[in-house]
Amino acid sequence: MIMLGLLGLDLFGLVVGVVTHLPSVKVESLEPSFDDPVTNVTAIAGDTVTLPCSVKNLKDYKVMWLDHRTKTLTLEARRIIADERITIERPDIGDWNLYIHGVELSDAGKYMCQVNTVPVKIKYVILTVHEPPEIIPELSSKEEVFVRESDTVQLVCNVTGVPTPTVRWYKKSPNRRHYSYNDKEMIGHDGMVLRIRNISRYCDDVYQCVADNGVKLPVSRDIKVTVQFPPEIHLPTKKLSQAVGKETILNCEVTSNPSMYSAWTRDGITIQNSDKFKIDLYEDYKNMVTLSMKISDIQKPDFGVYRCEAQNEFGRDFKDFFLYELVTTTPSPSTPSAVTTTTPVHVYVFTWTPSVRTYTPRREYHSKDRPPLATKKKPKGSNGQPRFLPNNTFYLIGLLTTLSVIIK
Repeated sequence: MIMLGLLGLDLFGLVVGVVTHLPSVKVESLEPSFDDPVTNVTAIAGDTVTLPCSVKNLKDYKVMWLDHRTKTLTLEARRIIADERITIERPDIGDWNLYIHGVELSDAGKYMCQVNTVPVKIKYVILTVHEPPEIIPELSSKEEVFVRESDTVQLVCNVTGVPTPTVRWYKKSPNRRHYSYNDKEMIGHDGMVLRIRNISRYCDDVYQCVADNGVKLPVSRDIKVTVQFPPEIHLPTKKLSQAVGKETILNCEVTSNPSMYSAWTRDGITIQNSDKFKIDLYEDYKNMVTLSMKISDIQKPDFGVYRCEAQNEFGRDFKDFFLYELVTTTPSPSTPSAVTTTTPVHVYVFTWTPSVRTYTPRREYHSKDRPPLATKKKPKGSNGQPRFLPNNTFYLIGLLTTLSVIIK
């Protein structure tokens, strides 16, 4: 028993000695850390933007926010600067988010969320601010531009925005028939300036610049271009004849911009509305009017030359119209002439060609070869002489027959 007791004391002393002489173990606490080292944030100017910063194991350390100019903005939850747009929001115990209300373009840059450890721990938040396109009226062309025909006009549409907007130009043509507001034709090249050289009256239109950078909706501006030119006169008919006592209408087409003065004149005197003359003005197309003059109960003094005149600040033009008297003639009654009856004469023409007899030479016979001739009695007349007809008897008979037919 004594031995066991001594042995137990020795084991206890050994255990104590071992525990006593073990090296001390120091438990180190975890350092603060961020959820993400870098965060990119994009905002639209005027909106409220959140710069996130979440810290783990912060303990007794402090959190600070610095802007892209390394200016201290906040310390813990307190705002250091006077900018009331900036606040600290903590939706969770580890969140130290920086809020910027009504963010501006100048707010864009690299922000730092810092923890004052040694060395300092930093999280970077890169803020990008976009701005919708905007047209600057005072630096752009007016809403209506006047230009003279054949001159060069330059239309300007000065815009801002981030990223830089693309500016496109359209021709709206509101004066076309069956026009819809959405009907427009893209013209020219992209850019803030549209240049039209040697402009003509047919370029007189509404032009639209549209700026777009993908931020919110595009913006546009309408610019009405008015092309001015001297008047031009066209007469559909230059000559007309009418009878006394009738009425007629003279038409004159005037194209000009601006349209300042147009009238019918005679011998240098402007014709006014009266019982005889009635003048009306009709607007046909853009920059074109018809000056119509009705003349009632035309008398001989009304025939002659009428002049259509037009004038504006850029020039004048005129055309002459000739009104003639229409003379109608009545044909005199005709006397019926005697009718002569002619009996047609039928003429018959006969052509007779005497036949040509062929002559066959006689064959000479010797008396010894000639056969005996048969004797034939010739006819004799009453006096006992032989009867015969001359050779031209048949010719005379045929000629007499022909003459008798012709006479009939």
